[in-house]
Amino acid sequence: MNSCKTLIITKPGSRRHNLVAAHLEEKGFSALVSSAVFLESSDEFPCEYDQQTRNRLLGYDLTIGEIGCFMAHRKAWKQVVLLDRACLILEDDARVRPTFSPAALQEIADAIAGKKIVVRLFSQRHSSTKKWRVLASGLQIVRPSKPGYSAVAYLLDPAAAAALLQSSTRFWQTVDNHIDSEPDHACVVMHVLPELVSHDDEGNSLIGERHKPRLSLLFRLRREWLRALRNSRLAWHREKTLWSLGLRWPRRK
Repeated sequence: MNSCKTLIITKPGSRRHNLVAAHLEEKGFSALVSSAVFLESSDEFPCEYDQQTRNRLLGYDLTIGEIGCFMAHRKAWKQVVLLDRACLILEDDARVRPTFSPAALQEIADAIAGKKIVVRLFSQRHSSTKKWRVLASGLQIVRPSKPGYSAVAYLLDPAAAAALLQSSTRFWQTVDNHIDSEPDHACVVMHVLPELVSHDDEGNSLIGERHKPRLSLLFRLRREWLRALRNSRLAWHREKTLWSLGLRWPRRK
């Protein structure tokens, strides 16, 4: 069985790269680099970014930092497919906790082998959960009741990486939102407890400043209506996923 690899999304040789590399080295851990993507201006928007849909639905663009971030994750997903093994993807402001270890990663990788499942090791949002798997180490893979909204650290199999790639040949959301848009890529997004990673961005976001134009009341009403429809679709999909995982009702002991 192929061992799980770790990919760090970073600019090679940068301060952020050196910090996370030194942090991992202290833990006796090494990782491969997946190069970050930086755009200089909106003139460099990649063909994958669906600017027309973004503005039609929300009325404002992703920032160039958000677009670069999405493209960097797409590069990492391609690398997972090429490596043909489960990989942990870390952004370079991730920091591992004491329980983080190669053995723990491999245990999670073995649990999702061949499945279109993404397991977050860190979430921005925390909601109630239902247990899907309890691993030998005591780690739990759980299904959150609500989206976690984070791309800081997650583990996935090549099957899931390929699905995320295929679904993002044209993207209009942030990478965090796209990962949570399960109907679009048909992957199941899980979470591991206790969390194995924390987030330390030093207060210096690379996303960039967002500029929102003035919009008419009619446009804003239409936007909220379309947002409600998307949220209803996501909620229905999450309900169906609970049934497919056998988690809709507590199991009898």
